[in-house]
Parts: sequence; C-alpha cells; structure tokens
Amino acid sequence: MHRLLYLLAFLTAAPALAQAPRTDEVVSWRARAQKASPGGEARVVLDATVAPGWRLYALGSAVGIPLTVSLDALPAGVRALRLAQSEPREGYDEAFEAAYPYFAESARVVQVLGVGRGVRPGRREVSGAVRFAVCDDRICLPPATVPFRVPLVVE
Repeated sequence: MHRLLYLLAFLTAAPALAQAPRTDEVVSWRARAQKASPGGEARVVLDATVAPGWRLYALGSAVGIPLTVSLDALPAGVRALRLAQSEPREGYDEAFEAAYPYFAESARVVQVLGVGRGVRPGRREVSGAVRFAVCDDRICLPPATVPFRVPLVVE
C-alpha cells in the first residue's frame, strides 16, 4: 500500500518537475570585493537577482533550506568576521506553522573580512560558495550551490 502511495505521489509531481525551470534560471548571483587597508575590513558583496514570483530563503530561515555562505581558505592575514544580509521579507508557512525570512526580486549578502595590520598591499583572491533554495507558490527547486571567486585588493 505504501509503495502505491509513493508511486502516485511521484507520478503526480513528475509533470510539475519536468516543467520546472532550473535554479540558475530563477536566481543569478554576482560577486565583488571592496578594497581594504591593512588593519581594516574588507567586504565580499554577493548580489542575487530573483525571478518574479520566486522566494529565496534568507540566512537563518527555520523553514526551507536557508541561504549559507562558505569560504575557501583565506589569504594569510585575512579572517572572516561576520555575515550580514539585506532586510528580508517575512512569510508564513502553513505546513510548518512558522514564520520565515525570504527575499523576492533581489538580495544582498555581505561577508565582512578582517585584514591584519601586517598584510602588505597587493592583490589576493577570495573564493567560496553560496548555497540556497527557492520556491514559488507551486514547487520548490532543489538547493543549488554557486561558487564565487573575487580579487581582494589591499591598498
């Protein structure tokens, strides 16, 4: 009986999944780094553009798959300090009976980095990845991971 229910659920969902867009057609990311000085802070800015009608789960969302940012090994003398995001909207999920933060149309996530006083001027590279999930009123797409690589200039 359970197998029959699973089969029916799959067959019902299959047409919707076949017509679903790819995640990279729904959300596009752009990354850049702001210049820094020794002893100061640098910012890696990650901007997302979200297709109309779709919701991108925000950092720390208790519902869905929250947005996360991971960094690869940082250059010598550079350390991660904090992660910030633009002001998300507030939604309510009936199934989970819980409020959740999300973005529509656009989002900005900023990874703040500390640059040590002994770091010499020059160009370095910061890389990592953004993991995220999106839903519309019908379906949720599988989570996606988008790598980024930006030059970090210390003046």
